[in-house]
Amino acid sequence: MADISIPGVSNKYGTNETIQKLMEVERVPLTREQDKLEKYKQEQSAWRDVNRRMSALRESARSLYSFDNPFSSKLSESSDEYSITAEPARDASLETFKIKVMQVASADRFLSGEIEKNSEVPEGTYTFTVNEKKVSFNWKGGKLSDFSAALNRRSNGIVKSSIIGVSGTKQSLLIESLISGAENRLQFEDAALDYAVRIGMIQKSAVSRQVVLGRTTSELKSIPDFIFSAVKSADGIIKAPPVTGFQVPVPEIGGDNKRITFELTLTTTAEPPTVQKPAVSAPVMPDPSRIQYKGIIIYNDDSEIGLSPEFESDDYIDPVESSAIVYIKTPSGEVALEPVLSENTKIKYTIDPSMYDGVESIIIRNRNTEKTVTITTPILSDANSTGDYEPVNPVSIAGDAKLQYEGINMTRSTNKIDDIVPNVTLNLHEASDKPVSITIKSDTEAAKDALIKLVGYYNQLLTEFNVLTQNKPEIISELEYLTTEETEEYEQKLGMFTGDTTLSTEKNSLQRIITNNYVIEGNDISMLAQIGISTGASSGTYNASRLRGYLEIDEKKLDSALTDNIDQIKSLFGYDTDDDKVIDSGIAYLLDKNLQAYVQTGGILSTKISTLDTRISSTQTSIKKLEDQLDKKEAEYKRKYGNMESTLSTLESQSTSITNFNDQFSNNRR
Repeated sequence: MADISIPGVSNKYGTNETIQKLMEVERVPLTREQDKLEKYKQEQSAWRDVNRRMSALRESARSLYSFDNPFSSKLSESSDEYSITAEPARDASLETFKIKVMQVASADRFLSGEIEKNSEVPEGTYTFTVNEKKVSFNWKGGKLSDFSAALNRRSNGIVKSSIIGVSGTKQSLLIESLISGAENRLQFEDAALDYAVRIGMIQKSAVSRQVVLGRTTSELKSIPDFIFSAVKSADGIIKAPPVTGFQVPVPEIGGDNKRITFELTLTTTAEPPTVQKPAVSAPVMPDPSRIQYKGIIIYNDDSEIGLSPEFESDDYIDPVESSAIVYIKTPSGEVALEPVLSENTKIKYTIDPSMYDGVESIIIRNRNTEKTVTITTPILSDANSTGDYEPVNPVSIAGDAKLQYEGINMTRSTNKIDDIVPNVTLNLHEASDKPVSITIKSDTEAAKDALIKLVGYYNQLLTEFNVLTQNKPEIISELEYLTTEETEEYEQKLGMFTGDTTLSTEKNSLQRIITNNYVIEGNDISMLAQIGISTGASSGTYNASRLRGYLEIDEKKLDSALTDNIDQIKSLFGYDTDDDKVIDSGIAYLLDKNLQAYVQTGGILSTKISTLDTRISSTQTSIKKLEDQLDKKEAEYKRKYGNMESTLSTLESQSTSITNFNDQFSNNRR
């Protein structure tokens, strides 16, 4: 208030300085309230920082025992990633298996002959089908480019059209299916059929392309050790009751692109047959021996060895469950096809004769004692055939992916396969010359990163505790990684909550959780120190910072522990003690539950921040009131001292007038 001035007053008597000193005294309560307000704001900011640090640590801890914890993440390694890769789910087993890709799944891609660039597509209803999916639209006629664009707009992921320039005046139309698999053949209907024939994309098949095998029971043959009389073939279906078997002869196959297809279903038999154990005659036990000496006969006791239960029981044989059913007979032996893993599920088998050194027959062995095997009559067909028409210039023909899993031949309609290895999706890219090894292993890097984050958040929170509860400058100087700005911020907060036991109590609780021993049945690991995470206080040389509780990581030891004992480490951070499928103990679980009381809505920190909000609001009200009072007081001082100066000036003027009058009077008397 050094610039106090009173209009019309010259400050001849030091009035401004007097008012300023008086106001400084009056301003003491306001300054006190302003200091209090600044203190409350700093404390509130500090509590918010603590809340932020605690929340970050809690979220990090929760991620270590939640459903998507990093210890359950899996990775895959392929010995030939150009051929096949895998995507393991979290529940995938840690294992290594081999898969040989003999053929990847493909889709129909048909190319037309050469078409004039200025030619038009006639009007009509154009229909394209892929298996049971259909694209159909009305075309009013027009340019080929417009027709191609119209088809692509309506494709719905079923078909795709492209125009390929052949020369300056010629072009070709490529129509392709977007769905792979031998059963997903691209077919043309309505005006699309006429146009496809017209532009030389497809043509009428010259001969029948399909041969049905095993249409009647007489076309089937028996196989050793299995009942054949109960097998029946009629109306395109072959049924093999329990413990029966048969073979379907396959004629000699000439030419390329042949295939054999059929579907198999395994169902429970309504009245399972009773199959008794083979009749076996019980052995005849000899009479006990005897001896005679001088007319005295001594008899031996009867044998105490009883008959085996199998000779004393009329039990039937135990039910048999078998998933190995389909085999291919070749000149060099039999090859087992994919087993039937679930009941009442249709499995479609597609056999590519070119994969074998000759296919003589398809063999069905139903070892099951209570289940019936049903298959559709196998069809031998030309892979290029699409009903009554065949492509003229096929870029590719719809075909199934063919692979061997652990030596078992399998087919799938897609290159993304998720039903062979449990919880693993296989991605086929190209055929392989030899079996490819796929290894499913734990994602130790993800687990390591999560643990490093936990340690980082823990140390940051501990730094807040140490700075706020202790008035020791060395606590800050020890933290060499701090920026200049962070150092200044910590210096302002140093010792702020020295008398508050909230943080010191929580610090002790967290340190106790981190360093406790967690004994888990079957686990060798029970402490963080065993996996390379410790305070480092006992590492040898004295270092004051190590005594403050900060965690350190021995990366080499941590890497080794994660590689060898990741499941035990997972249990260390969260495990179920009472088998109720709910995590209720472990380091991460206890950290989460402990911090929850502080950071949750209405928790300890929320209450402290809310209390300070109330104090800040109250203090701001007091400051506003004091400022209004000071303004009034200053105005009052200005008014009073202004009047005083005015009065003094008047008196001084009168005094001067009197003096001048006296001087004049004295001079006149002389």
